[in-house]
Amino acid sequence: MDTNSIQPHPMKLIKQTYKYTSLWIIPIIVIGSLFSYFIIEFIAYEEVDEFLTYEMERLVKYHKEYNDLPDFHKLEKVIEDVKYDSPVFKDTLILEPGDNEMVPYRQLWFSINHNGRDFTLVLQHLLLGRDDIARGAFLIISGLALLVVFFTFLSVTRVTGKIWNPFYDTLHKITRFKISEPVPRFSSSDIDEFNALNSTLNVLLKKTTEDYRHNKEFNENASHELQTHLAVIKANAEALLSSPKGNAEELESVRKIYSAATQLSQVQKSLLLLSKINNREFSNNVNLNFEEPLRNVLGLFEETIDIREIELTHSTEPCNVFMDAGLAEVLANNLVKNAVKHNIQKGFISIKLTADMLEIENSGTPHAGNPELLLLRFSKGENGNSGIGLAIVKEICDLYNFKIQYEIKNAIHKITIFFG
Repeated sequence: MDTNSIQPHPMKLIKQTYKYTSLWIIPIIVIGSLFSYFIIEFIAYEEVDEFLTYEMERLVKYHKEYNDLPDFHKLEKVIEDVKYDSPVFKDTLILEPGDNEMVPYRQLWFSINHNGRDFTLVLQHLLLGRDDIARGAFLIISGLALLVVFFTFLSVTRVTGKIWNPFYDTLHKITRFKISEPVPRFSSSDIDEFNALNSTLNVLLKKTTEDYRHNKEFNENASHELQTHLAVIKANAEALLSSPKGNAEELESVRKIYSAATQLSQVQKSLLLLSKINNREFSNNVNLNFEEPLRNVLGLFEETIDIREIELTHSTEPCNVFMDAGLAEVLANNLVKNAVKHNIQKGFISIKLTADMLEIENSGTPHAGNPELLLLRFSKGENGNSGIGLAIVKEICDLYNFKIQYEIKNAIHKITIFFG
Protein backbone atom coordinates (compact mmCIF):
# COMPACT_ATOMS: atom_id res chain seq x y z
CA MET A 1 0.00 0.00 0.00
CA ASP A 2 1.42 3.36 -1.03
CA THR A 3 1.06 5.80 1.81
CA ASN A 4 3.64 8.33 0.67
CA SER A 5 1.33 10.32 -1.56
CA ILE A 6 -0.09 13.08 0.60
CA GLN A 7 -2.54 15.74 -0.39
CA PRO A 8 -1.03 19.21 -0.87
CA HIS A 9 -0.83 21.46 2.17
CA PRO A 10 -2.15 19.01 4.77
CA MET A 11 -3.16 20.18 8.21
CA LYS A 12 -3.28 18.19 11.41
CA LEU A 13 -6.58 17.53 13.14
CA ILE A 14 -5.79 19.66 16.18
CA LYS A 15 -4.63 22.54 13.97
CA GLN A 16 -7.89 22.35 12.04
CA THR A 17 -9.72 22.54 15.37
CA TYR A 18 -7.69 25.59 16.37
CA LYS A 19 -8.29 27.16 12.97
CA TYR A 20 -12.08 26.86 13.01
CA THR A 21 -12.26 27.82 16.67
CA SER A 22 -10.23 30.95 15.94
CA LEU A 23 -12.52 31.88 13.05
CA TRP A 24 -15.36 32.29 15.55
CA ILE A 25 -13.51 34.93 17.56
CA ILE A 26 -14.23 37.85 15.20
CA PRO A 27 -18.02 37.33 14.85
CA ILE A 28 -18.29 36.61 18.58
CA ILE A 29 -16.46 39.85 19.42
CA VAL A 30 -18.54 41.90 16.94
CA ILE A 31 -21.93 40.46 17.94
CA GLY A 32 -21.01 40.37 21.62
CA SER A 33 -19.81 43.98 21.55
CA LEU A 34 -23.06 45.16 19.96
CA PHE A 35 -25.12 43.18 22.44
CA SER A 36 -23.05 44.43 25.38
CA TYR A 37 -23.24 47.99 24.11
CA PHE A 38 -27.03 48.02 24.22
CA ILE A 39 -27.10 46.21 27.57
CA ILE A 40 -24.65 48.67 29.16
CA GLU A 41 -26.52 51.62 27.68
CA PHE A 42 -29.83 50.28 28.98
CA ILE A 43 -28.40 49.72 32.48
CA ALA A 44 -26.81 53.19 32.50
CA TYR A 45 -30.13 54.82 31.60
CA GLU A 46 -31.93 52.73 34.20
CA GLU A 47 -29.49 53.77 36.93
CA VAL A 48 -29.59 57.47 36.04
CA ASP A 49 -33.39 57.49 35.71
CA GLU A 50 -33.70 55.76 39.06
CA PHE A 51 -31.40 58.31 40.69
CA LEU A 52 -33.22 61.30 39.14
CA THR A 53 -36.58 59.85 40.19
CA TYR A 54 -35.27 59.45 43.73
CA GLU A 55 -34.12 63.10 43.76
CA MET A 56 -37.49 64.24 42.39
CA GLU A 57 -39.33 62.37 45.14
CA ARG A 58 -37.12 64.00 47.78
CA LEU A 59 -37.89 67.46 46.38
CA VAL A 60 -41.61 66.81 46.27
CA LYS A 61 -41.59 65.43 49.81
CA TYR A 62 -39.57 68.40 51.07
CA HIS A 63 -41.99 70.82 49.39
CA LYS A 64 -45.00 69.13 50.96
CA GLU A 65 -43.49 69.26 54.43
CA TYR A 66 -42.03 72.77 54.39
CA ASN A 67 -43.88 74.44 51.49
CA ASP A 68 -40.56 75.64 50.19
CA LEU A 69 -38.10 74.80 47.41
CA PRO A 70 -34.69 73.67 48.65
CA ASP A 71 -31.57 74.85 46.94
CA PHE A 72 -30.29 71.44 45.86
CA HIS A 73 -27.13 71.54 43.77
CA LYS A 74 -28.59 69.04 41.29
CA LEU A 75 -31.45 71.36 40.49
CA GLU A 76 -30.50 72.70 37.07
CA LYS A 77 -33.27 75.23 36.50
CA VAL A 78 -36.69 76.40 37.68
CA ILE A 79 -39.24 77.53 35.10
CA GLU A 80 -42.22 79.54 36.32
CA ASP A 81 -45.77 79.20 35.04
CA VAL A 82 -45.01 76.03 33.07
CA LYS A 83 -46.71 72.79 34.00
CA TYR A 84 -46.01 69.14 33.06
CA ASP A 85 -48.83 66.74 33.77
CA SER A 86 -46.30 63.97 34.46
CA PRO A 87 -42.52 63.77 34.81
CA VAL A 88 -40.62 63.67 31.50
CA PHE A 89 -37.09 62.35 30.84
CA LYS A 90 -35.01 64.08 28.19
CA ASP A 91 -31.51 63.70 26.73
CA THR A 92 -29.38 66.74 26.06
CA LEU A 93 -25.82 67.78 25.29
CA ILE A 94 -24.08 70.41 27.38
CA LEU A 95 -20.76 72.05 26.61
CA GLU A 96 -18.09 71.10 29.12
CA PRO A 97 -15.88 74.19 29.50
CA GLY A 98 -12.86 72.30 30.80
CA ASP A 99 -12.72 69.80 27.94
CA ASN A 100 -14.38 72.09 25.38
CA GLU A 101 -16.65 69.30 24.18
CA MET A 102 -20.31 68.41 24.29
CA VAL A 103 -21.17 65.99 27.08
CA PRO A 104 -24.41 63.92 27.26
CA TYR A 105 -26.77 64.52 30.17
CA ARG A 106 -30.04 62.96 31.25
CA GLN A 107 -32.72 65.40 32.48
CA LEU A 108 -35.95 64.95 34.42
CA TRP A 109 -38.61 67.62 33.96
CA PHE A 110 -41.48 67.69 36.50
CA SER A 111 -43.91 70.28 37.93
CA ILE A 112 -45.07 71.31 41.41
CA ASN A 113 -47.61 73.90 42.59
CA HIS A 114 -46.14 76.46 44.98
CA ASN A 115 -48.35 79.10 46.54
CA GLY A 116 -50.90 78.72 43.74
CA ARG A 117 -48.35 78.98 40.93
CA ASP A 118 -46.94 76.21 38.72
CA PHE A 119 -43.21 75.68 38.63
CA THR A 120 -41.30 73.22 36.44
CA LEU A 121 -38.12 71.89 37.98
CA VAL A 122 -35.29 70.31 35.97
CA LEU A 123 -32.91 67.74 37.41
CA GLN A 124 -29.98 66.42 35.38
CA HIS A 125 -27.20 63.85 35.67
CA LEU A 126 -24.15 63.03 33.59
CA LEU A 127 -24.53 60.07 31.17
CA LEU A 128 -21.89 57.70 29.86
CA GLY A 129 -20.83 58.69 26.33
CA ARG A 130 -21.61 56.32 23.49
CA ASP A 131 -17.92 56.05 22.66
CA ASP A 132 -17.17 55.17 26.28
CA ILE A 133 -19.88 52.51 26.26
CA ALA A 134 -18.64 51.08 22.94
CA ARG A 135 -15.04 50.98 24.14
CA GLY A 136 -16.00 49.30 27.39
CA ALA A 137 -18.20 46.74 25.65
CA PHE A 138 -15.44 45.90 23.16
CA LEU A 139 -12.82 45.48 25.87
CA ILE A 140 -15.10 43.31 28.00
CA ILE A 141 -16.12 41.00 25.16
CA SER A 142 -12.60 40.84 23.71
CA GLY A 143 -11.21 39.86 27.09
CA LEU A 144 -13.89 37.24 27.62
CA ALA A 145 -13.48 35.88 24.08
CA LEU A 146 -9.72 35.57 24.42
CA LEU A 147 -10.15 33.93 27.80
CA VAL A 148 -12.65 31.45 26.37
CA VAL A 149 -10.40 30.72 23.38
CA PHE A 150 -7.39 30.19 25.63
CA PHE A 151 -9.20 27.67 27.81
CA THR A 152 -10.79 26.10 24.72
CA PHE A 153 -7.38 25.56 23.14
CA LEU A 154 -6.07 24.20 26.42
CA SER A 155 -8.97 21.77 26.79
CA VAL A 156 -8.89 20.78 23.10
CA THR A 157 -5.19 19.96 23.38
CA ARG A 158 -5.72 17.77 26.42
CA VAL A 159 -8.95 16.16 25.19
CA THR A 160 -7.51 15.51 21.74
CA GLY A 161 -4.44 13.89 23.22
CA LYS A 162 -6.60 11.56 25.30
CA ILE A 163 -9.70 10.81 23.21
CA TRP A 164 -7.99 10.63 19.82
CA ASN A 165 -5.14 8.35 20.90
CA PRO A 166 -6.77 5.22 19.33
CA PHE A 167 -7.24 7.10 16.07
CA TYR A 168 -3.61 8.22 15.96
CA ASP A 169 -2.50 4.68 16.79
CA THR A 170 -4.52 3.35 13.85
CA LEU A 171 -3.21 6.10 11.58
CA HIS A 172 0.36 5.31 12.61
CA LYS A 173 -0.09 1.63 11.72
CA ILE A 174 -1.78 2.08 8.34
CA THR A 175 0.72 4.73 7.19
CA ARG A 176 3.52 2.22 7.80
CA PHE A 177 1.65 -0.77 6.44
CA LYS A 178 3.12 -2.57 3.43
CA ILE A 179 0.94 -4.82 1.36
CA SER A 180 3.51 -7.62 1.44
CA GLU A 181 3.43 -7.69 5.26
CA PRO A 182 0.78 -9.16 7.62
CA VAL A 183 -2.24 -7.01 8.45
CA PRO A 184 -1.53 -4.99 11.62
CA ARG A 185 -3.57 -5.51 14.78
CA PHE A 186 -5.52 -2.40 15.75
CA SER A 187 -6.02 -1.46 19.38
CA SER A 188 -9.52 -1.66 20.84
CA SER A 189 -11.19 1.51 22.09
CA ASP A 190 -14.11 2.50 24.28
CA ILE A 191 -15.32 4.74 21.43
CA ASP A 192 -17.71 2.98 19.03
CA GLU A 193 -16.73 5.03 15.98
CA PHE A 194 -13.04 4.15 16.35
CA ASN A 195 -13.86 0.47 16.77
CA ALA A 196 -16.01 0.61 13.63
CA LEU A 197 -13.16 2.30 11.76
CA ASN A 198 -10.65 -0.33 12.90
CA SER A 199 -13.01 -3.16 12.00
CA THR A 200 -13.62 -1.76 8.51
CA LEU A 201 -9.90 -1.20 7.94
CA ASN A 202 -9.13 -4.72 9.11
CA VAL A 203 -11.58 -6.25 6.61
CA LEU A 204 -10.36 -3.99 3.82
CA LEU A 205 -6.66 -4.67 4.42
CA LYS A 206 -7.22 -8.42 4.66
CA LYS A 207 -9.09 -8.42 1.35
CA THR A 208 -6.42 -6.25 -0.26
CA THR A 209 -3.53 -8.43 0.91
CA GLU A 210 -5.32 -11.61 -0.20
CA ASP A 211 -6.00 -10.14 -3.65
CA TYR A 212 -2.39 -9.00 -3.85
CA ARG A 213 -1.09 -12.44 -2.88
CA HIS A 214 -3.35 -14.24 -5.36
CA ASN A 215 -2.45 -11.81 -8.12
CA LYS A 216 1.26 -12.17 -7.37
CA GLU A 217 1.05 -15.98 -7.39
CA PHE A 218 -0.90 -15.94 -10.65
CA ASN A 219 1.61 -13.64 -12.34
CA GLU A 220 4.56 -15.70 -11.17
CA ASN A 221 2.96 -18.99 -12.21
CA ALA A 222 1.83 -17.62 -15.56
CA SER A 223 5.26 -16.14 -16.16
CA HIS A 224 6.97 -19.41 -15.34
CA GLU A 225 4.68 -21.45 -17.60
CA LEU A 226 4.94 -18.99 -20.49
CA GLN A 227 8.71 -18.75 -20.25
CA THR A 228 8.97 -22.54 -20.18
CA HIS A 229 6.90 -23.02 -23.35
CA LEU A 230 8.55 -20.07 -25.07
CA ALA A 231 11.94 -21.58 -24.31
CA VAL A 232 10.80 -24.85 -25.92
CA ILE A 233 9.59 -22.97 -29.02
CA LYS A 234 12.85 -21.02 -29.30
CA ALA A 235 14.98 -24.13 -28.80
CA ASN A 236 13.15 -26.04 -31.54
CA ALA A 237 13.28 -23.02 -33.83
CA GLU A 238 17.04 -22.74 -33.29
CA ALA A 239 17.41 -26.43 -34.08
CA LEU A 240 15.47 -26.06 -37.32
CA LEU A 241 17.46 -22.97 -38.31
CA SER A 242 20.76 -24.80 -37.79
CA SER A 243 19.54 -27.87 -39.72
CA PRO A 244 20.82 -28.15 -43.33
CA LYS A 245 17.48 -29.54 -44.42
CA GLY A 246 14.58 -27.39 -45.53
CA ASN A 247 14.19 -24.77 -48.23
CA ALA A 248 14.53 -21.01 -47.88
CA GLU A 249 10.79 -20.44 -47.47
CA GLU A 250 10.58 -22.87 -44.57
CA LEU A 251 13.63 -21.33 -42.91
CA GLU A 252 12.08 -17.87 -43.20
CA SER A 253 8.93 -19.11 -41.47
CA VAL A 254 11.04 -20.60 -38.70
CA ARG A 255 12.91 -17.29 -38.31
CA LYS A 256 9.58 -15.49 -37.89
CA ILE A 257 8.51 -18.02 -35.26
CA TYR A 258 11.80 -17.55 -33.39
CA SER A 259 11.55 -13.76 -33.60
CA ALA A 260 7.93 -13.75 -32.41
CA ALA A 261 8.77 -16.07 -29.50
CA THR A 262 11.69 -13.83 -28.50
CA GLN A 263 9.53 -10.70 -28.62
CA LEU A 264 6.73 -12.43 -26.71
CA SER A 265 9.21 -13.47 -24.03
CA GLN A 266 10.42 -9.88 -23.68
CA VAL A 267 6.84 -8.55 -23.55
CA GLN A 268 5.94 -11.09 -20.88
CA LYS A 269 8.93 -10.08 -18.76
CA SER A 270 8.01 -6.41 -19.18
CA LEU A 271 4.42 -7.06 -18.13
CA LEU A 272 5.62 -8.94 -15.06
CA LEU A 273 7.89 -6.01 -14.20
CA LEU A 274 4.97 -3.59 -14.62
CA SER A 275 2.88 -5.71 -12.29
CA LYS A 276 5.62 -5.70 -9.66
CA ILE A 277 6.01 -1.94 -9.92
CA ASN A 278 2.26 -1.44 -9.57
CA ASN A 279 2.25 -3.71 -6.52
CA ARG A 280 5.08 -1.67 -4.96
CA GLU A 281 7.32 -4.74 -4.64
CA PHE A 282 10.47 -2.65 -5.02
CA SER A 283 11.15 -1.19 -1.59
CA ASN A 284 14.94 -1.38 -1.27
CA ASN A 285 15.33 2.33 -1.83
CA VAL A 286 18.79 3.85 -1.39
CA ASN A 287 20.51 7.12 -2.16
CA LEU A 288 22.34 6.56 -5.44
CA ASN A 289 24.01 8.58 -8.15
CA PHE A 290 21.94 8.14 -11.33
CA GLU A 291 25.04 8.96 -13.35
CA GLU A 292 26.38 5.44 -12.73
CA PRO A 293 23.49 3.34 -14.16
CA LEU A 294 23.23 5.78 -17.07
CA ARG A 295 26.91 5.31 -17.98
CA ASN A 296 26.56 1.52 -17.66
CA VAL A 297 23.61 1.47 -20.06
CA LEU A 298 25.38 3.70 -22.58
CA GLY A 299 28.24 1.19 -22.59
CA LEU A 300 25.81 -1.65 -23.39
CA PHE A 301 24.38 0.20 -26.41
CA GLU A 302 27.72 1.50 -27.68
CA GLU A 303 28.05 -1.17 -30.38
CA THR A 304 24.47 -0.71 -31.64
CA ILE A 305 24.97 3.06 -31.77
CA ASP A 306 28.16 2.62 -33.83
CA ILE A 307 26.53 0.17 -36.25
CA ARG A 308 23.65 2.59 -36.94
CA GLU A 309 26.12 5.50 -37.18
CA ILE A 310 24.23 7.48 -34.54
CA GLU A 311 26.02 10.54 -33.20
CA LEU A 312 25.98 10.43 -29.40
CA THR A 313 26.67 13.46 -27.23
CA HIS A 314 26.21 13.41 -23.49
CA SER A 315 26.84 15.72 -20.58
CA THR A 316 26.44 14.30 -17.09
CA GLU A 317 26.99 15.43 -13.54
CA PRO A 318 26.26 13.78 -10.19
CA CYS A 319 22.52 13.32 -9.65
CA ASN A 320 21.47 11.88 -6.30
CA VAL A 321 18.10 10.12 -6.26
CA PHE A 322 16.38 7.97 -3.64
CA MET A 323 15.10 4.84 -5.37
CA ASP A 324 15.59 1.11 -5.89
CA ALA A 325 18.91 0.41 -7.62
CA GLY A 326 17.35 -2.22 -9.89
CA LEU A 327 14.63 0.17 -11.04
CA ALA A 328 17.27 2.84 -11.66
CA GLU A 329 18.98 0.42 -14.10
CA VAL A 330 15.62 -0.36 -15.75
CA LEU A 331 14.78 3.35 -16.05
CA ALA A 332 18.12 4.22 -17.67
CA ASN A 333 18.02 1.14 -19.94
CA ASN A 334 14.49 1.77 -21.26
CA LEU A 335 15.15 5.45 -21.93
CA VAL A 336 18.38 4.85 -23.85
CA LYS A 337 16.91 1.80 -25.63
CA ASN A 338 13.93 3.88 -26.75
CA ALA A 339 16.22 6.61 -28.10
CA VAL A 340 18.31 4.05 -30.02
CA LYS A 341 15.51 1.78 -31.23
CA HIS A 342 13.30 4.55 -32.61
CA ASN A 343 16.16 6.53 -34.14
CA ILE A 344 17.08 6.79 -37.79
CA GLN A 345 20.24 5.75 -39.61
CA LYS A 346 22.96 8.37 -39.04
CA GLY A 347 20.75 10.15 -36.53
CA PHE A 348 21.74 11.66 -33.21
CA ILE A 349 21.18 11.22 -29.48
CA SER A 350 21.81 14.00 -26.97
CA ILE A 351 21.78 13.18 -23.25
CA LYS A 352 21.98 15.78 -20.49
CA LEU A 353 21.98 14.84 -16.80
CA THR A 354 22.00 17.55 -14.13
CA ALA A 355 21.55 17.44 -10.37
CA ASP A 356 17.75 17.33 -10.67
CA MET A 357 16.90 16.55 -14.30
CA LEU A 358 17.52 14.05 -17.11
CA GLU A 359 16.93 15.10 -20.72
CA ILE A 360 17.24 12.71 -23.68
CA GLU A 361 16.78 14.12 -27.18
CA ASN A 362 17.01 12.03 -30.35
CA SER A 363 16.19 12.12 -34.02
CA GLY A 364 13.33 9.97 -35.19
CA THR A 365 10.25 9.93 -37.38
CA PRO A 366 7.35 12.41 -37.23
CA HIS A 367 4.43 11.59 -34.96
CA ALA A 368 1.02 13.15 -35.58
CA GLY A 369 -0.63 12.27 -32.27
CA ASN A 370 -0.11 13.41 -28.71
CA PRO A 371 3.40 12.30 -27.66
CA GLU A 372 2.26 11.92 -24.04
CA LEU A 373 0.11 8.97 -25.19
CA LEU A 374 3.29 7.06 -26.07
CA LEU A 375 3.93 6.81 -22.33
CA LEU A 376 0.77 4.75 -21.88
CA ARG A 377 0.75 0.98 -21.83
CA PHE A 378 0.33 -0.73 -25.24
CA SER A 379 0.35 2.55 -27.17
CA LYS A 380 1.45 2.12 -30.78
CA GLY A 381 4.61 3.79 -32.08
CA GLU A 382 5.45 4.58 -35.66
CA ASN A 383 6.53 0.98 -36.32
CA GLY A 384 3.42 -0.51 -34.77
CA ASN A 385 5.17 -1.93 -31.72
CA SER A 386 3.49 -1.82 -28.35
CA GLY A 387 4.99 0.85 -26.09
CA ILE A 388 5.73 -1.19 -22.98
CA GLY A 389 9.21 0.19 -22.43
CA LEU A 390 8.04 3.77 -22.00
CA ALA A 391 5.06 2.57 -19.97
CA ILE A 392 7.55 1.08 -17.52
CA VAL A 393 9.41 4.40 -17.46
CA LYS A 394 6.13 6.19 -16.70
CA GLU A 395 5.26 3.75 -13.89
CA ILE A 396 8.69 4.17 -12.29
CA CYS A 397 8.36 7.95 -12.46
CA ASP A 398 4.89 7.77 -10.89
CA LEU A 399 6.20 5.47 -8.16
CA TYR A 400 8.84 8.00 -7.09
CA ASN A 401 6.86 11.15 -7.93
CA PHE A 402 9.22 12.08 -10.76
CA LYS A 403 7.69 14.37 -13.37
CA ILE A 404 8.07 13.17 -16.98
CA GLN A 405 7.48 15.09 -20.21
CA TYR A 406 7.51 13.80 -23.80
CA GLU A 407 7.77 16.28 -26.66
CA ILE A 408 8.06 15.81 -30.43
CA LYS A 409 8.91 18.72 -32.72
CA ASN A 410 10.05 18.40 -36.35
CA ALA A 411 10.74 14.67 -35.88
CA ILE A 412 12.94 15.45 -32.85
CA HIS A 413 11.87 13.43 -29.79
CA LYS A 414 12.67 14.73 -26.31
CA ILE A 415 11.98 13.06 -22.97
CA THR A 416 12.61 15.05 -19.81
CA ILE A 417 12.47 13.66 -16.28
CA PHE A 418 12.50 15.99 -13.28
CA PHE A 419 13.75 14.22 -10.17
CA GLY A 420 13.08 17.08 -7.73
